[in-house]
Amino acid sequence: MIQMALFLPLVFSGVASALWREQSRKKKASAVVLSPYFPQPILPSDEESSNEISKQVTIIDDTAEVVNGQRVSLMALALAGSGALVFSPFTLASIPLLSYSTYYFLKTIYRSNAKRKKSALTIFELASVAGTVVSGRYLLLSTLLTFSFSIRKWALQAGNITSIGMGKAFDPSFQKIWVLRNKTEVEIDKSELQHDDIAVLHTGDIIRMNGEVVKGEGMVEQFSLTGFLQVVPKQKGDPVFTYTEVAAGDLFVKYS
Repeated sequence: MIQMALFLPLVFSGVASALWREQSRKKKASAVVLSPYFPQPILPSDEESSNEISKQVTIIDDTAEVVNGQRVSLMALALAGSGALVFSPFTLASIPLLSYSTYYFLKTIYRSNAKRKKSALTIFELASVAGTVVSGRYLLLSTLLTFSFSIRKWALQAGNITSIGMGKAFDPSFQKIWVLRNKTEVEIDKSELQHDDIAVLHTGDIIRMNGEVVKGEGMVEQFSLTGFLQVVPKQKGDPVFTYTEVAAGDLFVKYS
């Protein structure tokens, strides 16, 4: 009885969190029109024009969304597993995370290209997720979502490698990183990277490791769920990913 009374609020809280995050990211994406790397829009004369411009400047970072979905589904998997094996209330705690992940799972399907949407794997994923939701098998649902996001993350990374070329991705020079030390840019081996080092990236540079922008702004070219390269704006606080190329601007990145 207690579980049924809590189920719907927990589900709604997860979906509400996903919608809030999506709205926040849309506002942030719309704000990049103030950057010198973006064309300045003509000021709208009515609300309809304003909405249209907002749609035009909103860019979805597919890799960031997939990585976020994978992270949340892994947390849900840990809670659901603990609930099944150790302490059952942990299962309830996994429900908001599962509803959050399921929302973004459906968004990734929607964002995928037509061929991917009609593939046997996608149909199997949708059927499996629907079945586990209806049957209330939360541990299996979290496992499926984690697997789904992981597959897409690997596919996007493979697309990034292909876009820059296998030779460049696995060239020995790829192990070299330019970092800022004593206000001077120096080149070091990736194995010498220290936890407080800030990597310096300019137009045309390939990002060596996953990290976060701590200063600067620019554009990064990376593979998307649509099957094509997309140019994604990056500024302070945004994540960057391995095997992507800086298309414009200067970025100071803290590698993780």
